[in-house]
Amino acid sequence: MTWPAFIAQFHAKGRDKAEGYFPFHFEGMSDDELTRARVMMEARGVEGDTTDLDGLRLIGDAATIAKLDAARMADAAHGVAFEAARRETLFALTHDADHLAPLLVLLDAPEDRNSAFAAQALARHPLPSSFAPLLAARILDGRHEVALLWIVKAWLSARGEAVWQVPVFDANLPFIRQVMAVRPADRTTVFDEWQRMKSPF
Repeated sequence: MTWPAFIAQFHAKGRDKAEGYFPFHFEGMSDDELTRARVMMEARGVEGDTTDLDGLRLIGDAATIAKLDAARMADAAHGVAFEAARRETLFALTHDADHLAPLLVLLDAPEDRNSAFAAQALARHPLPSSFAPLLAARILDGRHEVALLWIVKAWLSARGEAVWQVPVFDANLPFIRQVMAVRPADRTTVFDEWQRMKSPF
């Protein structure tokens, strides 16, 4: 029944479509069926369907990586939501944080909605420590307040906190609230206190 489950989701609309793909949509597929599903999702994904882009992280292969990398030429046409989904899927398939790095620049997008898309995408993943100072600069500059929650979460990720997991997020919530409650100029003090608490000495 796997192929019918996949086809039903592939052709879903509205809220059902937005639920996306899960492993059960692909489990039990033959190699031919899996290849066919992958090609269908790639074709629609590179045309701008972010649900199919996201689903490819479950079944993508080397050819998918090449196609999604080439699809960077469509980022400007399809917008930040497309680029974020494309980069997240590439990261999921390769574990190479270089695919996520351009989202740091998108945090500075003039439209708050686009900045928030980039911040949310970053906050969903384990990030390298090299991202931390770049994220901290945006937390401190006072120009990213709409996306601040997700930027703080991304900073925590770059500091080794798995904030996409609910218990870890909950444990860090007092810190997140404290950062968001103070003026940007006072956030360095909050960071320093967090570091003292985390220090083993």
